[in-house]
Amino acid sequence: MTTTRKAGLGLVVYVIGTLAGFLGVAAPGGDYQPDAVAGYISSGHFWPAFGFGYLGVLSALGLLAFGHAARTLWPRAGDVVWPLMIAATATSVVGGFVITGVVVSFAEGGAPVSAGVPHPVVYVFGEVGNLLALCGPAFFVGVAALVLARAAGLPTWLRIWAVPAGLCGILLPFYFTIPVYMLWVLALGTWLAARKEQDAAAVGLGQLQESLV
Repeated sequence: MTTTRKAGLGLVVYVIGTLAGFLGVAAPGGDYQPDAVAGYISSGHFWPAFGFGYLGVLSALGLLAFGHAARTLWPRAGDVVWPLMIAATATSVVGGFVITGVVVSFAEGGAPVSAGVPHPVVYVFGEVGNLLALCGPAFFVGVAALVLARAAGLPTWLRIWAVPAGLCGILLPFYFTIPVYMLWVLALGTWLAARKEQDAAAVGLGQLQESLV
């Protein structure tokens, strides 16, 4: 039960923290909008961006908790999921520091930096940070979802949903795929975190089946 709940809570923390951090930082991305860039690097946005950026970075550590627990929950699939979660966490952390690093640079550099760096350059760094912090981990988690689609011990609805959710994670740079991907990760995390004793026994049976295959 401890392992199962750790895996589930790790995913829940990742989803909630990542979305809150991404929306709170408000790094420019998508269509270029001068007003969005100006608000992103404004002095009044420094502390919110810093705080939400760190929230996103810390929440990515939930993927490590999930990946570590996956090795116990799904012996064969977990051996693939674990390195994928390490890669997902690393890209998310790097992206989070890129996003907050832009704001910190403007805050520390003051007027000389604000006057010397064109807004399109700020946009480029913001978009790169978005891709690393949000889309990078989604790629690796998406691959993990496709692996778990064949894992024993998961309910049929989660295994079926894992296929489109995994593809949506891989294709997350298109952004419209975010809801399907994030909802599946949240559903898997909630299902794992809320397991009862009889359900934990079913997961244990899945582990035994995987080890015998």
